[in-house]
This record gives sequence, C-alpha cells and structure tokens, in this order.
Amino acid sequence: MPSNFKENFERGESDALDYDDSAFYYFGLALLLIALIPATYQIVIKPIFYGEISINFSNKNCKCNICEQRMAKRAALYRFSWLNKRFMVQTMILAFLWYLCFECFNAVKDIEPLKTFIPHELLGVEQDAKVSTVKKAYRKLSREKHPDKNPDNPEAVNEFI
Repeated sequence: MPSNFKENFERGESDALDYDDSAFYYFGLALLLIALIPATYQIVIKPIFYGEISINFSNKNCKCNICEQRMAKRAALYRFSWLNKRFMVQTMILAFLWYLCFECFNAVKDIEPLKTFIPHELLGVEQDAKVSTVKKAYRKLSREKHPDKNPDNPEAVNEFI
C-alpha cells in the first residue's frame, strides 16, 4: 500500500500528541511571586508590625509627663487604625492570589521534564565516539527502522523520521 505525504507526519489513532503547557505554570508562579511578596509586605506586614510608627511623632517636643501621656493616648487610639474595611478587602484579595500561587506551585512540582533529544543515546554510541563509528551506528539504525524493511508496522514511518 503506497503511503502519501500526509501519512508520514500523522500519528496513529492510539497515540495522542503531548504538549508542554508547563511554561504557563512557571510563568504564572514567577509573576505571582514577584507581585505578591512586596504586596504582602506593604498591605499586611507593615501595618501590623509598624503601624504605630506611622503616627506623626514630630509634635512630641518635650519629655514632660503631660506630653508623654498625650502621645501614649494618641498611640493607643491609632494602634489599630489600619484594621478597616479596605485592609480586610486587600487581605482577602492577597489570600486568593496566594492560593493561586500555591496551586501553580503544586502544578509545577508534579511536572515531569520533557525527554531531551540526545543523538548518542539514540544511536547507542559513546559521546566521544569517532565519526566513523557514529556513521556506522546511524546506517545500522536507519536500515532497522526503514518503512520498507517494516511493512507490517504502521508506526515505522514515524520511527524512521
């Protein structure tokens, strides 16, 4: 049965082509981490741990007892001023984005690396083999895999290519 050109570049019905969509997950993970680490510091960590520092202490001119008490009351009054509706919404958005980051990480850690094309392994010769040895191995393998030598094997064309 003569083969036409199109059949040479099609896989059999049983083989499905494998696509590498891992780049999407790597890119998504990198982009999320680049944005989330500074955003988490600015939106969550800085207000919680350094919220009192944002109070304007420049009015503190003296160390008298009255001024000290007034500044202590002011610090107590503004201690949790960062805890408002805006903070809660931003924290929820950050939590969702961290969840997406976690899901991207789970997808990336399970990805198996693609097989690489190493001609020396395919031919069964050492990497430092002589050119004549490589040519002999190539000729031998091409004779074994040639479609004319394997007329009963429908995948012979794909293996030969």
